Amino acid sequence: MMKMAGKKQTGNEGENTAKSKKNNGGIAKIVAIALGSVIFGAVVVGALAYFIGIPGLAPKAKAAAPPEMEQLDLGDRVINLADEDGSRYLRVKIVLEYPKNEKFAQELEKEKPFIQESILHILRTKTVDDIRPVPKEEEVKAEIINSINKKLQKGKVEKIYFTDFLIQ
Repeated sequence: MMKMAGKKQTGNEGENTAKSKKNNGGIAKIVAIALGSVIFGAVVVGALAYFIGIPGLAPKAKAAAPPEMEQLDLGDRVINLADEDGSRYLRVKIVLEYPKNEKFAQELEKEKPFIQESILHILRTKTVDDIRPVPKEEEVKAEIINSINKKLQKGKVEKIYFTDFLIQ
């Protein structure tokens, strides 16, 4: 009887082995499909991120380079200020800065007398108190730039520098 029991067990073992091979084959297919799906999904997400970009993950685009600038030196000027006693004056050296543009540079050269006259006119109307603190000096610069740019057609002056500034 033992032999029979042993044979029965051997028969059962063969059936179990066949079932386990079938189960392992089925599990292997499921694992392969799942792994393939994960890899495919990663490739799709990577491609989308590369070609379309994902906000927050994509590197930030570099800011456009600022335009190349040129300068026009208007030289030194001595200007009487509008103080009541009339004895105060301003010695100033002025430089204009503008985006590089050959046609605009030619226009600035052509309009240089007008530009100098505009600056002189504005500064002659100022008192020491109108230009002495730096914030007020910046207001005067903005006023000068606006006055100059009204006349110009081929570009705009962006900055004005007082490279020498002496009040006496």
